Amino acid sequence: MRTAIIGLALVLGMAGSLTACNHAKTAAQVAKDTTEAQEKAADKLAKADQNAAEKEADARKDVRSEQRDYQHVAAVQDEKVAETQAEGAHKVALAQCEGLSGAAQKSCRDQADASYEVAEAKAKQARAASDPKP
Repeated sequence: MRTAIIGLALVLGMAGSLTACNHAKTAAQVAKDTTEAQEKAADKLAKADQNAAEKEADARKDVRSEQRDYQHVAAVQDEKVAETQAEGAHKVALAQCEGLSGAAQKSCRDQADASYEVAEAKAKQARAASDPKP
């Protein structure tokens, strides 16, 4: 008998708690809950916006750094290519000078050397103009 009473009490207690879940709240309580939910949502949104802005700023900083590194590497490599081209042209010009003799050969070599120096200077100047890292 005692277990039947306890069982009945449990069933009634559960039924009472289930009906309490469907109870309508007062207008004041609904307004308060709505205001709290709106404030929490606004706070979370503000934090998410701030976090997103910080992440985007970090990403922009990383991209700028990578672009600067790329521009530096490109400038260095462009200078090396230009210097290699100048060296090749210099050697070809000197080889052509070998067919001359005397003052003509000396003048030809001087011209080849001068052209080589100009080409090297242009390569350095181009790097200085395009390299973000001195």
